[in-house]
Amino acid sequence: MKTRFYLLLLTVFFLNTNYSQNNNKPPKPIDINGVWEDINPGVQNAVAIVSEQNGKVIFSHYLEWKGQKFVESGTGKRIGNTIVYTVDVTLPIEGWATQGTHTLTLSEDGNTLEGTFIDNKKRTGPIAFKRVR
Repeated sequence: MKTRFYLLLLTVFFLNTNYSQNNNKPPKPIDINGVWEDINPGVQNAVAIVSEQNGKVIFSHYLEWKGQKFVESGTGKRIGNTIVYTVDVTLPIEGWATQGTHTLTLSEDGNTLEGTFIDNKKRTGPIAFKRVR
């Protein structure tokens, strides 16, 4: 009888340990891959394409400002819901910077990226994108 009791107790222990381990997994990160609309004031036809694989982020950005075209792209990393990447401007607007760093935070619902930029002219400001469905 004691043997059966200890066997039952051991079985319950292992089942409980396995169950506990499965429930302690961190939540799967929100997928950020896709097309994002630039929602910053004053820009037109503005879109960003974001690609992420294993924490590495590739970013491409097109916008028009007062009829002038602007393109930048770069790479960076994602840690949790924070994305940091550096960009190089490939189609500049006269007087604008040619390099910069963006730091963005993904909203809890996964539909907005908001944060700041700093460029190689030491200017800073807000930057924001909304997911395109």
